[in-house]
Amino acid sequence: MEGLERRIYSPWAFTENEFEKGRMNHDIYNELKSKYIIFRSDFKNKIIDGVDICFDDYDIVIGRKPGYHHSVYYVYKNAPKLSVAELALICDGGNLCFGYSLEGNHNGIMIIRVSED
Repeated sequence: MEGLERRIYSPWAFTENEFEKGRMNHDIYNELKSKYIIFRSDFKNKIIDGVDICFDDYDIVIGRKPGYHHSVYYVYKNAPKLSVAELALICDGGNLCFGYSLEGNHNGIMIIRVSED
């Protein structure tokens, strides 16, 4: 990844150096996973569905609602105060090839939309 700036790339699909950008994202994602305790769950009706967790046990708590060519992620807890790009990268498992957007912040819950294929 020589010559490529160390940062999160979004979107990177169909761009110059796309494979290197994808690898960079995965490297940063793996670093974040090794530093923080993350809970991620699919859910319905904007609540974590059928899962009894203690938020105190995790640095980051994320719920996911799948959609057509995208998913909406609800960040319930962000103790390390990661950036939106870092959270989006965690939401998409280190990818972000098609991008993301911040949809809002409602009652302290950050909402991130990640485009998917």
